[in-house]
Amino acid sequence: MKFNFTDILRAPRIGFSAKKIWVATLGLLIGTVLYSILTYCAYIFGEIGWDLTSLWQACRYIPIPIIGETHFGWAWTLWILGLALFVGVNFISIGAISKLTIEQLRGDEFYEITDAVKYSMKQWKAVMLSPLVLMIFIASLLVVGFVCGLIGRIPYAGQLFAGMFFLPVAFGAIFIVYLGIVLLVSLIIGPSIAGSSESDVFDTLFEVFSCLNDQTWRLILWEILVGLFAIIGTLVLGWIVKQGLVLMEWGCGFWAGPRGWWDIIWTRGICYLPAIPTIDWIEKVVSRVAPVLIIAPPTWSTGNWAEIVGGFLVGVSFYFILFFVIAYGVSIWSAGQTLIYTVLVKMKDEKNLLEKIEEEFEEEKIEEETTEKKIEEHKEEEKHDKDKEKEKKH
Repeated sequence: MKFNFTDILRAPRIGFSAKKIWVATLGLLIGTVLYSILTYCAYIFGEIGWDLTSLWQACRYIPIPIIGETHFGWAWTLWILGLALFVGVNFISIGAISKLTIEQLRGDEFYEITDAVKYSMKQWKAVMLSPLVLMIFIASLLVVGFVCGLIGRIPYAGQLFAGMFFLPVAFGAIFIVYLGIVLLVSLIIGPSIAGSSESDVFDTLFEVFSCLNDQTWRLILWEILVGLFAIIGTLVLGWIVKQGLVLMEWGCGFWAGPRGWWDIIWTRGICYLPAIPTIDWIEKVVSRVAPVLIIAPPTWSTGNWAEIVGGFLVGVSFYFILFFVIAYGVSIWSAGQTLIYTVLVKMKDEKNLLEKIEEEFEEEKIEEETTEKKIEEHKEEEKHDKDKEKEKKH
């Protein structure tokens, strides 16, 4: 690595890795399953109480409530929990991708996926609790502001108090805005910090503050660049997959025969995909690059039991392909965050994260040499004792 701007340009190439894309796909798949189960529960146990059949026909695999139109009541907590689990699982997968990336940059191209996932799961506190600590601190400052407003309701004394403490409260509000920016940065780069270095919650927060304060413009511009790389990479791969599916539909239907079984299972498979919002620009983007051929039709095609089961399997396969396309964008994003953090640490701290393996190797070598010396000394002592015993006997 050159430890400058040019290293960030390598994010799409480094992110284009079967191991990294597979980890991102698993994260999206597991997170979506957990989210969908809890969101289904929120629909069923909410204020309206949907029945399972109607809910399945309306939402398919991924139910997405609309704030202001969907009425959950207390069941919003289930939806929030499902969303939090989705984010948490994908943070773990991003940390694992960052671990794979840092090991690749160190020269270990064969670092195992299971080892990366285990490492990222071991670092879950740094990944999850860092933004949570910031949220709690921001909430505490907001409560202080609410209390100040409550005190201001006291006649005369309250207004005097508000005037006297206006300046501290104003700076407190500005500090909350700053902490909100830090929270956003921790959500963006925090999982990669935890995945590429052995850091706890405090270390992760310190690195987030340090990167934001010491390398502000580099961080902002490079994050925008990596975000563009992730979007462009996803769109390009989506277009390629789309053309492959068009070719597949044509090729499989070429000799399918007059019975129309292929059209039935293909159409039923598309019906399992989530409905696309009726917004012109979204429909245009989906029609060009999404791994589907048309927007999900409003009605199901009739068929025999084999065609129904075949359509179901095609629908599940569409979701896997969709996750695969999105996973490439996640992989680019994760690799880019690792590159950004590695370069920024070198610039601000003169610390090379890629030299860690050499340091560990040297430490292990020193420990081995120390152990060997102790064994040799122990042998010499035993030999010396035996010689003394022989002299006493003579």
